[in-house]
Amino acid sequence: MLRGSRLMATFTNLQQFLQTGAKAFDQANQLKRPVKLVVGNESADLDSFASSIIYAYLDAIVSTPEVSKHERLLPVVKEHEFFWRRTTAATIPVLNIPRSELALRPEHNHLIKHHLSFTPQDVCTLDELPSSITSSDISVALVDHNVLQPPLSRKFDRHVKSIVDHHEDEGKYPDAKPRTVIPAGSCTTLVLNHFRSRFSTHWDTLPPEIHSEIAKLALAPILIDTANLTSKVTPLDVVQVTELLERAGEGFDRQAFYKGLQQAKTDLSGLTVEEILRKDYKQWKSDNGIVLGVSVSTRSLAWVVKKAGGMEAFKKTLGEYAASRKLDVAVVMTTDNSGGGFRRDLLIWGVNDRTAGFAQKFEEAGKEKFKLEKWPTEQDEINESIAHVDIKAWTQASLDLSRKQVAPALRDIASSL
Repeated sequence: MLRGSRLMATFTNLQQFLQTGAKAFDQANQLKRPVKLVVGNESADLDSFASSIIYAYLDAIVSTPEVSKHERLLPVVKEHEFFWRRTTAATIPVLNIPRSELALRPEHNHLIKHHLSFTPQDVCTLDELPSSITSSDISVALVDHNVLQPPLSRKFDRHVKSIVDHHEDEGKYPDAKPRTVIPAGSCTTLVLNHFRSRFSTHWDTLPPEIHSEIAKLALAPILIDTANLTSKVTPLDVVQVTELLERAGEGFDRQAFYKGLQQAKTDLSGLTVEEILRKDYKQWKSDNGIVLGVSVSTRSLAWVVKKAGGMEAFKKTLGEYAASRKLDVAVVMTTDNSGGGFRRDLLIWGVNDRTAGFAQKFEEAGKEKFKLEKWPTEQDEINESIAHVDIKAWTQASLDLSRKQVAPALRDIASSL
Protein backbone atom coordinates (compact mmCIF):
# COMPACT_ATOMS: atom_id res chain seq x y z
CA MET A 1 0.00 0.00 0.00
CA LEU A 2 1.33 3.43 -0.90
CA ARG A 3 2.17 5.92 1.82
CA GLY A 4 -0.34 8.33 0.34
CA SER A 5 -3.13 5.77 0.62
CA ARG A 6 -2.16 5.06 4.22
CA LEU A 7 -2.32 8.77 5.10
CA MET A 8 -5.69 9.10 3.41
CA ALA A 9 -7.04 6.41 5.71
CA THR A 10 -5.65 7.96 8.89
CA PHE A 11 -7.72 11.08 9.59
CA THR A 12 -10.83 12.05 7.65
CA ASN A 13 -11.49 15.17 9.72
CA LEU A 14 -9.67 17.46 12.14
CA GLN A 15 -11.70 16.33 15.13
CA GLN A 16 -10.12 12.88 14.87
CA PHE A 17 -6.69 14.48 14.80
CA LEU A 18 -7.35 16.78 17.78
CA GLN A 19 -9.00 14.18 19.98
CA THR A 20 -6.54 11.34 19.36
CA GLY A 21 -3.62 13.79 19.39
CA ALA A 22 -4.57 15.04 22.86
CA LYS A 23 -4.59 11.48 24.19
CA ALA A 24 -1.30 10.67 22.50
CA PHE A 25 0.24 13.85 23.93
CA ASP A 26 -0.81 12.96 27.48
CA GLN A 27 0.53 9.42 27.12
CA ALA A 28 3.82 10.59 25.61
CA ASN A 29 4.21 13.19 28.34
CA GLN A 30 3.67 10.61 31.07
CA LEU A 31 6.14 8.22 29.44
CA LYS A 32 8.67 11.04 28.92
CA ARG A 33 8.61 10.63 25.14
CA PRO A 34 8.99 13.57 22.70
CA VAL A 35 6.13 16.07 22.68
CA LYS A 36 5.56 19.25 20.68
CA LEU A 37 3.45 22.31 21.49
CA VAL A 38 2.27 24.54 18.64
CA VAL A 39 1.44 27.88 20.25
CA GLY A 40 -0.28 30.93 18.78
CA ASN A 41 -0.03 34.39 20.32
CA GLU A 42 -1.82 35.54 23.45
CA SER A 43 -4.57 37.41 21.59
CA ALA A 44 -5.74 33.96 20.39
CA ASP A 45 -7.42 35.54 17.36
CA LEU A 46 -8.58 33.61 14.31
CA ASP A 47 -5.10 33.70 12.80
CA SER A 48 -3.45 32.12 15.85
CA PHE A 49 -6.35 29.68 16.19
CA ALA A 50 -6.16 28.47 12.59
CA SER A 51 -2.39 28.57 12.11
CA SER A 52 -1.69 26.55 15.28
CA ILE A 53 -4.14 23.78 14.36
CA ILE A 54 -3.05 23.62 10.72
CA TYR A 55 0.66 23.69 11.60
CA ALA A 56 0.19 20.93 14.20
CA TYR A 57 -1.73 18.70 11.80
CA LEU A 58 0.56 19.12 8.80
CA ASP A 59 3.73 18.89 10.88
CA ALA A 60 2.53 15.61 12.38
CA ILE A 61 1.70 14.26 8.92
CA VAL A 62 5.02 15.13 7.30
CA SER A 63 7.14 13.97 10.24
CA THR A 64 5.50 10.54 10.51
CA PRO A 65 7.81 7.75 9.34
CA GLU A 66 6.71 5.86 6.26
CA VAL A 67 5.15 2.42 6.46
CA SER A 68 5.60 -0.45 4.09
CA LYS A 69 3.35 -0.22 1.08
CA HIS A 70 2.48 -3.90 1.67
CA GLU A 71 1.37 -3.38 5.27
CA ARG A 72 -2.27 -4.17 6.00
CA LEU A 73 -4.68 -1.28 6.63
CA LEU A 74 -6.06 -1.31 10.18
CA PRO A 75 -9.54 -0.45 11.53
CA VAL A 76 -9.99 3.29 12.05
CA VAL A 77 -9.30 3.40 15.80
CA LYS A 78 -6.23 1.20 15.50
CA GLU A 79 -5.04 3.22 12.51
CA HIS A 80 -5.12 6.39 14.64
CA GLU A 81 -3.18 4.67 17.42
CA PHE A 82 -0.67 3.33 14.91
CA PHE A 83 -0.20 6.84 13.47
CA TRP A 84 0.66 8.37 16.85
CA ARG A 85 3.04 5.52 17.69
CA ARG A 86 4.92 6.28 14.47
CA THR A 87 5.20 10.04 14.95
CA THR A 88 8.49 11.56 16.02
CA ALA A 89 6.67 13.70 18.62
CA ALA A 90 3.10 13.77 19.89
CA THR A 91 1.87 17.20 18.76
CA ILE A 92 -0.82 19.43 20.22
CA PRO A 93 -1.96 22.93 19.16
CA VAL A 94 -2.48 25.30 22.07
CA LEU A 95 -4.87 28.26 22.15
CA ASN A 96 -2.91 30.72 24.27
CA ILE A 97 -5.75 31.78 26.60
CA PRO A 98 -7.71 30.26 29.50
CA ARG A 99 -10.84 28.40 28.39
CA SER A 100 -13.10 31.06 29.91
CA GLU A 101 -11.70 33.58 27.40
CA LEU A 102 -12.91 31.52 24.43
CA ALA A 103 -16.44 32.82 25.00
CA LEU A 104 -15.16 36.33 24.19
CA ARG A 105 -14.38 35.25 20.62
CA PRO A 106 -17.72 34.62 18.90
CA GLU A 107 -16.03 34.44 15.49
CA HIS A 108 -14.24 31.25 16.61
CA ASN A 109 -17.48 29.68 17.73
CA HIS A 110 -19.22 30.75 14.51
CA LEU A 111 -16.49 29.14 12.41
CA ILE A 112 -16.52 25.94 14.47
CA LYS A 113 -20.30 25.62 14.52
CA HIS A 114 -20.93 26.21 10.82
CA HIS A 115 -17.82 24.97 9.03
CA LEU A 116 -15.63 22.61 11.07
CA SER A 117 -15.83 19.05 12.39
CA PHE A 118 -14.64 19.66 15.93
CA THR A 119 -16.07 21.45 18.97
CA PRO A 120 -14.54 24.12 21.23
CA GLN A 121 -13.90 21.38 23.80
CA ASP A 122 -11.56 19.64 21.36
CA VAL A 123 -9.18 22.62 21.34
CA CYS A 124 -6.48 22.73 24.01
CA THR A 125 -6.29 25.98 26.00
CA LEU A 126 -3.91 27.01 28.78
CA ASP A 127 -6.24 25.31 31.26
CA GLU A 128 -5.84 21.89 29.64
CA LEU A 129 -2.07 22.09 29.21
CA PRO A 130 -0.50 19.81 31.81
CA SER A 131 0.80 21.95 34.66
CA SER A 132 3.79 19.69 34.96
CA ILE A 133 5.13 18.51 31.63
CA THR A 134 7.53 15.75 32.49
CA SER A 135 8.67 14.72 29.02
CA SER A 136 12.42 14.84 28.68
CA ASP A 137 12.15 15.99 25.06
CA ILE A 138 9.93 19.07 24.55
CA SER A 139 9.82 21.31 21.52
CA VAL A 140 7.72 24.41 20.91
CA ALA A 141 6.65 25.84 17.57
CA LEU A 142 5.53 29.48 17.57
CA VAL A 143 2.98 30.65 15.03
CA ASP A 144 1.63 34.20 14.66
CA HIS A 145 4.31 35.59 17.00
CA ASN A 146 8.06 35.21 17.34
CA VAL A 147 8.65 35.76 21.06
CA LEU A 148 6.95 33.58 23.64
CA GLN A 149 5.29 35.65 26.38
CA PRO A 150 4.30 34.82 30.00
CA PRO A 151 3.00 32.61 31.40
CA LEU A 152 4.32 30.06 28.88
CA SER A 153 7.72 31.74 28.43
CA ARG A 154 8.66 31.08 32.05
CA LYS A 155 8.62 27.34 31.39
CA PHE A 156 9.09 26.85 27.66
CA ASP A 157 11.21 29.72 26.34
CA ARG A 158 14.32 27.56 25.96
CA HIS A 159 12.32 24.91 24.10
CA VAL A 160 11.31 27.09 21.13
CA LYS A 161 12.54 25.24 18.03
CA SER A 162 10.35 26.54 15.17
CA ILE A 163 8.80 29.88 14.17
CA VAL A 164 6.37 30.90 11.43
CA ASP A 165 5.19 34.49 11.84
CA HIS A 166 4.27 37.69 9.98
CA HIS A 167 5.01 40.30 12.68
CA GLU A 168 8.14 42.38 13.16
CA ASP A 169 11.10 40.12 13.83
CA GLU A 170 12.30 40.60 17.41
CA GLY A 171 15.44 38.53 16.74
CA LYS A 172 15.06 35.75 19.31
CA TYR A 173 15.68 32.01 18.82
CA PRO A 174 18.16 32.36 15.92
CA ASP A 175 18.59 28.58 15.68
CA ALA A 176 14.88 27.84 15.14
CA LYS A 177 14.11 25.72 12.06
CA PRO A 178 12.09 26.78 10.26
CA ARG A 179 12.49 30.39 11.23
CA THR A 180 10.12 32.12 8.84
CA VAL A 181 9.34 35.71 9.85
CA ILE A 182 8.19 37.59 6.76
CA PRO A 183 5.33 39.95 5.82
CA ALA A 184 1.94 38.50 4.92
CA GLY A 185 -1.66 39.45 5.52
CA SER A 186 -2.09 36.37 7.69
CA CYS A 187 0.25 33.96 9.44
CA THR A 188 -1.96 31.13 8.20
CA THR A 189 -0.82 32.04 4.69
CA LEU A 190 2.79 31.44 5.72
CA VAL A 191 1.99 28.15 7.45
CA LEU A 192 0.26 26.84 4.32
CA ASN A 193 3.06 28.09 2.10
CA HIS A 194 5.68 26.40 4.30
CA PHE A 195 4.09 22.98 4.04
CA ARG A 196 2.78 23.32 0.49
CA SER A 197 6.15 24.37 -0.93
CA ARG A 198 8.30 21.91 1.04
CA PHE A 199 6.04 18.87 1.28
CA SER A 200 3.89 18.98 -1.83
CA THR A 201 3.68 15.17 -2.11
CA HIS A 202 2.18 14.88 1.35
CA TRP A 203 -0.19 17.78 0.69
CA ASP A 204 -1.54 16.23 -2.47
CA THR A 205 -2.26 12.87 -0.82
CA LEU A 206 -4.43 14.23 1.99
CA PRO A 207 -8.07 13.11 1.84
CA PRO A 208 -10.55 15.52 0.17
CA GLU A 209 -12.53 15.92 3.41
CA ILE A 210 -9.43 17.16 5.22
CA HIS A 211 -8.55 19.48 2.34
CA SER A 212 -12.02 21.01 2.48
CA GLU A 213 -11.91 21.51 6.26
CA ILE A 214 -8.39 22.95 6.21
CA ALA A 215 -9.46 25.28 3.40
CA LYS A 216 -12.35 26.71 5.44
CA LEU A 217 -10.27 26.94 8.61
CA ALA A 218 -7.49 28.74 6.73
CA LEU A 219 -9.70 31.04 4.68
CA ALA A 220 -11.27 32.47 7.84
CA PRO A 221 -8.21 34.37 9.17
CA ILE A 222 -6.80 35.20 5.74
CA LEU A 223 -10.05 36.84 4.60
CA ILE A 224 -10.70 38.53 7.95
CA ASP A 225 -7.15 39.88 8.28
CA THR A 226 -7.11 41.21 4.71
CA ALA A 227 -10.70 42.51 4.72
CA ASN A 228 -11.61 39.96 2.05
CA LEU A 229 -8.37 40.59 0.11
CA THR A 230 -8.82 44.37 0.02
CA SER A 231 -6.24 45.44 2.66
CA LYS A 232 -2.71 44.43 3.73
CA VAL A 233 -2.63 41.78 0.99
CA THR A 234 0.58 40.16 -0.26
CA PRO A 235 0.94 37.96 -3.35
CA LEU A 236 1.29 34.94 -1.06
CA ASP A 237 -2.16 35.62 0.42
CA VAL A 238 -3.70 35.76 -3.05
CA VAL A 239 -2.00 32.51 -4.10
CA GLN A 240 -3.19 30.68 -1.00
CA VAL A 241 -6.76 31.96 -1.22
CA THR A 242 -6.96 30.95 -4.88
CA GLU A 243 -5.95 27.39 -4.05
CA LEU A 244 -8.04 27.19 -0.89
CA LEU A 245 -11.18 28.23 -2.77
CA GLU A 246 -10.58 25.36 -5.18
CA ARG A 247 -10.37 22.93 -2.25
CA ALA A 248 -13.17 24.32 -0.07
CA GLY A 249 -15.79 22.14 -1.72
CA GLU A 250 -18.64 22.44 -4.17
CA GLY A 251 -21.08 25.24 -3.42
CA PHE A 252 -18.74 27.14 -1.08
CA ASP A 253 -19.78 30.83 -1.04
CA ARG A 254 -16.79 33.02 -0.21
CA GLN A 255 -18.82 36.22 0.24
CA ALA A 256 -21.37 34.64 2.56
CA PHE A 257 -18.55 32.93 4.49
CA TYR A 258 -16.72 36.22 5.01
CA LYS A 259 -19.89 38.13 5.90
CA GLY A 260 -20.85 35.59 8.56
CA LEU A 261 -17.42 35.72 10.18
CA GLN A 262 -17.28 39.51 10.06
CA GLN A 263 -20.70 39.84 11.67
CA ALA A 264 -19.74 37.43 14.43
CA LYS A 265 -16.44 39.19 15.07
CA THR A 266 -17.94 42.67 15.29
CA ASP A 267 -20.90 41.73 17.49
CA LEU A 268 -19.73 43.02 20.86
CA SER A 269 -23.22 43.73 22.17
CA GLY A 270 -23.11 40.90 24.70
CA LEU A 271 -19.74 41.89 26.18
CA THR A 272 -18.89 44.35 28.93
CA VAL A 273 -16.24 47.01 28.25
CA GLU A 274 -13.78 45.08 30.43
CA GLU A 275 -14.45 41.97 28.32
CA ILE A 276 -13.92 44.00 25.13
CA LEU A 277 -10.52 45.07 26.48
CA ARG A 278 -9.66 41.41 27.15
CA LYS A 279 -11.03 39.99 23.90
CA ASP A 280 -8.09 40.80 21.62
CA TYR A 281 -5.23 41.75 23.91
CA LYS A 282 -1.43 41.56 23.73
CA GLN A 283 1.14 42.55 26.32
CA TRP A 284 4.88 43.22 26.19
CA LYS A 285 7.52 43.92 28.82
CA SER A 286 10.57 45.95 27.84
CA ASP A 287 14.04 45.16 29.12
CA ASN A 288 13.74 48.22 31.36
CA GLY A 289 10.60 46.77 32.99
CA ILE A 290 7.95 48.90 31.25
CA VAL A 291 4.79 46.83 30.74
CA LEU A 292 2.74 47.75 27.68
CA GLY A 293 -0.74 46.36 26.95
CA VAL A 294 -2.68 46.81 23.70
CA SER A 295 -6.38 45.99 23.37
CA VAL A 296 -8.09 45.91 19.97
CA SER A 297 -11.83 46.42 19.50
CA THR A 298 -13.88 45.83 16.35
CA ARG A 299 -16.10 48.83 17.10
CA SER A 300 -15.07 52.48 17.17
CA LEU A 301 -13.60 54.18 20.23
CA ALA A 302 -16.70 56.35 20.44
CA TRP A 303 -18.90 53.23 20.51
CA VAL A 304 -16.83 51.74 23.34
CA VAL A 305 -16.89 54.99 25.32
CA LYS A 306 -20.68 55.24 24.97
CA LYS A 307 -21.07 51.59 25.98
CA ALA A 308 -19.08 52.32 29.13
CA GLY A 309 -21.50 55.12 30.00
CA GLY A 310 -19.37 58.09 29.03
CA MET A 311 -15.78 59.25 29.16
CA GLU A 312 -15.34 59.19 32.93
CA ALA A 313 -16.80 55.71 33.22
CA PHE A 314 -14.58 54.50 30.37
CA LYS A 315 -11.44 55.95 31.99
CA LYS A 316 -12.38 54.27 35.26
CA THR A 317 -12.80 50.88 33.55
CA LEU A 318 -9.57 51.26 31.56
CA GLY A 319 -7.71 52.36 34.68
CA GLU A 320 -8.94 49.34 36.61
CA TYR A 321 -8.00 47.06 33.73
CA ALA A 322 -4.52 48.57 33.56
CA ALA A 323 -4.10 48.11 37.32
CA SER A 324 -5.21 44.48 37.13
CA ARG A 325 -2.56 43.81 34.47
CA LYS A 326 0.06 45.98 36.22
CA LEU A 327 0.45 48.07 33.07
CA ASP A 328 2.62 51.13 32.71
CA VAL A 329 1.05 51.97 29.35
CA ALA A 330 -2.51 51.08 28.31
CA VAL A 331 -3.43 51.28 24.63
CA VAL A 332 -6.78 50.82 22.92
CA MET A 333 -6.92 50.42 19.15
CA THR A 334 -10.23 50.15 17.34
CA THR A 335 -11.45 49.30 13.86
CA ASP A 336 -14.96 49.90 12.57
CA ASN A 337 -16.73 49.64 9.25
CA SER A 338 -20.30 49.76 10.58
CA GLY A 339 -20.84 53.26 9.22
CA GLY A 340 -20.21 52.28 5.63
CA GLY A 341 -16.53 53.23 5.66
CA PHE A 342 -13.51 51.75 7.43
CA ARG A 343 -11.83 53.70 10.23
CA ARG A 344 -9.22 53.27 12.93
CA ASP A 345 -9.01 54.99 16.33
CA LEU A 346 -6.13 54.92 18.79
CA LEU A 347 -5.93 55.85 22.49
CA ILE A 348 -2.76 55.80 24.61
CA TRP A 349 -2.48 56.28 28.36
CA GLY A 350 0.78 56.51 30.30
CA VAL A 351 -0.75 55.41 33.57
CA ASN A 352 1.98 56.31 36.09
CA ASP A 353 4.76 58.80 36.78
CA ARG A 354 7.35 56.82 34.85
CA THR A 355 5.25 56.83 31.67
CA ALA A 356 3.80 60.33 31.99
CA GLY A 357 4.08 61.98 28.60
CA PHE A 358 4.22 58.65 26.75
CA ALA A 359 1.22 59.53 24.54
CA GLN A 360 2.78 62.89 23.66
CA LYS A 361 6.03 61.19 22.67
CA PHE A 362 4.15 58.78 20.45
CA GLU A 363 2.31 61.64 18.77
CA GLU A 364 5.53 63.52 18.10
CA ALA A 365 7.25 60.43 16.70
CA GLY A 366 4.36 58.91 14.76
CA LYS A 367 1.96 61.67 13.75
CA GLU A 368 3.07 61.62 10.11
CA LYS A 369 3.56 57.85 9.75
CA PHE A 370 0.25 56.93 11.32
CA LYS A 371 -1.59 60.03 10.10
CA LEU A 372 -2.96 60.91 13.51
CA GLU A 373 -5.96 63.22 13.42
CA LYS A 374 -8.26 64.74 16.00
CA TRP A 375 -10.57 62.50 18.01
CA PRO A 376 -13.50 62.59 18.55
CA THR A 377 -14.87 63.64 15.19
CA GLU A 378 -18.23 65.32 14.75
CA GLN A 379 -19.83 62.07 13.67
CA ASP A 380 -18.80 60.44 16.94
CA GLU A 381 -21.28 62.65 18.84
CA ILE A 382 -19.17 62.80 22.00
CA ASN A 383 -19.22 66.11 23.78
CA GLU A 384 -17.00 65.15 26.73
CA SER A 385 -13.28 65.82 26.62
CA ILE A 386 -10.72 63.28 27.77
CA ALA A 387 -9.54 65.80 30.37
CA HIS A 388 -6.42 63.87 31.33
CA VAL A 389 -2.94 65.13 30.55
CA ASP A 390 -1.46 61.66 29.98
CA ILE A 391 -4.28 60.28 27.80
CA LYS A 392 -4.42 61.09 24.10
CA ALA A 393 -6.70 59.74 21.39
CA TRP A 394 -6.73 60.10 17.63
CA THR A 395 -8.39 58.81 14.54
CA GLN A 396 -5.72 56.99 12.56
CA ALA A 397 -5.95 57.79 8.86
CA SER A 398 -3.23 55.27 7.95
CA LEU A 399 -5.80 52.53 7.58
CA ASP A 400 -3.37 49.78 6.58
CA LEU A 401 -1.26 50.16 9.75
CA SER A 402 -2.69 47.86 12.40
CA ARG A 403 -1.38 46.74 15.79
CA LYS A 404 1.30 44.79 13.94
CA GLN A 405 2.84 48.12 12.85
CA VAL A 406 1.84 50.31 15.82
CA ALA A 407 3.14 47.96 18.54
CA PRO A 408 6.83 48.16 17.49
CA ALA A 409 6.66 51.98 17.62
CA LEU A 410 5.13 51.78 21.08
CA ARG A 411 7.78 49.32 22.24
CA ASP A 412 10.57 51.57 20.95
CA ILE A 413 9.29 54.45 23.08
CA ALA A 414 8.85 52.17 26.11
CA SER A 415 12.44 50.92 25.74
CA SER A 416 13.75 54.49 25.66
CA LEU A 417 12.28 55.48 29.03
